[in-house]
Amino acid sequence: MNRLRRFAKREDGAVMVIAAFGLVAFLSIVSLVTDMGLKYHQKSVLQSAMDAAALAAVRYMPDEQTAKQVALEYVEKNGFTTESVVVEFPSSEIVRVSDSRQGKTIFASLFKVDSVQINAKAAAKFVNKNMAIDFEYLMFHGDNTQFTLGGHYTLGGSIFGNGNVHADGSGSTVSGTVFSANNASYNQYSVTVGRLESNVNSQKMPDFDETIMSVVPTVEEAMFSKNYKPISRSNFYLNRYSAGAVINSSLAINGNTYCAGTLSTGYNSDLLIIYGDLYVEGDFNPQCPVYVKGNAYIGGNLTTMWSQNFIVGGNLYVAGNSTFQGDAAINGEYFYTGGNLNRGSTYKLNCECETYVCGNATLNGPTTLNGAVYCKGVFDKQGSVAMSTRGNMYIYDTLKLQSGGTTVNGNIYVWGKNANEEAPATDIAGPFTLNGDLYNKKHALALSGQGEYNIKGVVYSGGSLSTNQGSSGITLSGCMIAEENILIGGSTHTYNEAGATLSLYSRKGDITLYSQQGGFDLWGIVYAPKGNVALASGDFDIHGSIIGDTITSTPGGLNMTYNDRELPYSKSVKTAVLIE
Repeated sequence: MNRLRRFAKREDGAVMVIAAFGLVAFLSIVSLVTDMGLKYHQKSVLQSAMDAAALAAVRYMPDEQTAKQVALEYVEKNGFTTESVVVEFPSSEIVRVSDSRQGKTIFASLFKVDSVQINAKAAAKFVNKNMAIDFEYLMFHGDNTQFTLGGHYTLGGSIFGNGNVHADGSGSTVSGTVFSANNASYNQYSVTVGRLESNVNSQKMPDFDETIMSVVPTVEEAMFSKNYKPISRSNFYLNRYSAGAVINSSLAINGNTYCAGTLSTGYNSDLLIIYGDLYVEGDFNPQCPVYVKGNAYIGGNLTTMWSQNFIVGGNLYVAGNSTFQGDAAINGEYFYTGGNLNRGSTYKLNCECETYVCGNATLNGPTTLNGAVYCKGVFDKQGSVAMSTRGNMYIYDTLKLQSGGTTVNGNIYVWGKNANEEAPATDIAGPFTLNGDLYNKKHALALSGQGEYNIKGVVYSGGSLSTNQGSSGITLSGCMIAEENILIGGSTHTYNEAGATLSLYSRKGDITLYSQQGGFDLWGIVYAPKGNVALASGDFDIHGSIIGDTITSTPGGLNMTYNDRELPYSKSVKTAVLIE
């Protein structure tokens, strides 16, 4: 019995048992911590992909088809397959992208847990975001070189320079303080100054770039392309023509019509009416008025006769060039031409639909485009003819709008893909009315002709930006932003007539202001943080500030006051944001 008691009290091997149980507990904790961290990382990466997809896709709304395509492309760009991705549209303004997939585990697999469920979703929409800038000086000279303020001027506030500042000129006034990081002085015989402050602390150039650039549209190359499916040739067997068919008499066809090759109408044909769809494998060369009630597909080139009407009640798809030498109207959802679009002079082109041109568009006659316009080549409105649009314009190569008057009730996006560096990628003559933004990706943007310019939105140039010194005038309710130099000339200019917004911003270059016969009225900032601001000639009335690395001022007359609106930049900006 004593031996049994001693055996029961022995503790040999107890440590091993305890260690075994402890190891299991330790591995369980390691599994939990490691795999939870891995799950969090995998969810974070997936969530970033959903966020990027939703923000990119919402820019294409309400075009749900394109928005979905862009969302899936961004999911793939972030390293995920798209089989399990769901793209939804809760409203015409919202895109929701979600995914649910199996994530990997490491230690948990020891306990036969090989995967975990990972869910992520994001929804985006456009909201109005208010931006604002405040600045205390009417003039700010950022460089430490001499700043001499000349000409005739009346400044209702203070100026600052990081070098010597000297106020000179005839009969001029600075009612505020002349601040200088070195020496502040003035011509006491011709200039009245409220106060001088020398040897003040130098100041860095204010950085308003992020706030200002928030108003520039976000533009991607994919925006300049859109897929249009050719019209199907099924059900075209009621009325068939062989290759090289010629119709020499007036004809009304009650149904769909199919031609295996080229189709022409002779001079003796007074009218061709098709009360259905038209499908031509080759060229179509009508020499009489043509009316197609349904859709029309031309597998080759379309060339209408001089002065003869061409009307399509549905979609028009032309695989080759489209040449209209008489009045033409397309009333479906889209007009597509795989080659060039040529519009003869005098006669009208009216498209109640989206227009897509794979080549160049040359318009010599009055044109109305009541849908979005896509042109992958040069879009050239020639001559003194009018053009109007009720949608956005997407020009992949270059844009030329000559005189005659152009009204765009949407935004204009110019990529400048093959633009010549020696010539503007966007060249617009007046009269010109734009009820939206103008975006020029590459090279120069020029408002180069005569006539009035009335622009409601933001004008952006990826190169330089200039206005013709002989133009009748510019009314700008938004702002002008350029990566390089800005040259403003013309007889009269009114910037920000309708609201207090930034006026002129050159990110890397100089700003030169000319005013010839009329006045120059501006509310907001003239801002060239890395260049020179030159007031070259004429009379200027500026409500706001001039900020430059250097300033050259010899105006005929300059009147500056603080902006009596919100100084100097306040704009409600539509910005894509995540709401889920």
